[in-house]
Amino acid sequence: MVSETRGRRPEFVLISGGAGGMGSATARRFAEDGAKVAITDIDADRLNALAAEIGALALPANGTDREDLARVVKATIAEFGELDTLVATQGTFSTGPTGPRGDSAWFRALDVNLTGCYLLATEALPYITRRRGSIVMISSTAGLFGGPEGTIGYSSAKSGLIGLVRYLARNHGPSGVRVNAVCPGFVRTALADGAMEYLGQREGITLDEAYRLASAHVPMRRPADPAEIASVCAFLASPDASMVSGHALTVDGGGAAVDMATLAFDNHAAH
Repeated sequence: MVSETRGRRPEFVLISGGAGGMGSATARRFAEDGAKVAITDIDADRLNALAAEIGALALPANGTDREDLARVVKATIAEFGELDTLVATQGTFSTGPTGPRGDSAWFRALDVNLTGCYLLATEALPYITRRRGSIVMISSTAGLFGGPEGTIGYSSAKSGLIGLVRYLARNHGPSGVRVNAVCPGFVRTALADGAMEYLGQREGITLDEAYRLASAHVPMRRPADPAEIASVCAFLASPDASMVSGHALTVDGGGAAVDMATLAFDNHAAH
């Protein structure tokens, strides 16, 4: 009874955004843990290279198109027979001004970061329900706090993703499905490198110095490594997290624990 309640370890896993930094690290982690892994991403070349490296099933697709994503899920089922875990890591840091000139960035951010995850989850849910499996979605601390100028679409999409996770957890929990979000702070990926390059150019500093500047008030004083986020995804998908659902787990080196209004009193804040 206990093992049935807690569920199985992930055996058949589908990961979106599989060619990205967090997606590829997550694919490697589940493959190392012995799961059969399918990966999807719009970047076919990088996706195929990763699949060849770890023995995964590569399914290139447009992550914002329902027909493409339905094909991905069907191909996964055709290859594995089952699907018990979905990890949606797809994302883009689409920035633009607040107002009409930023509309294209707004819709791009919502399409990739939120709508695509919704589409994929709803295609996969019937199969995940059959296995009483779980879904993990990569949100961000940007979904918890207000971001800087230009990030209105990204912050709104990541916040919306947490709402999606909680809705799915509530409505599919009675069927044995668990749904959770991971909210990383900065992670050393190509996506974050782009933001750090902008910061570096603005401040006249190197990429590494930009990461240190961005982490100056984070208690751990560093960004995360993609493998650290992958470990959290593996935990949330495992029986060890069998009673965790509808949760937004912050993985930011303690950044969310900091009371920003008290930083002036912290004489080691920048060290």
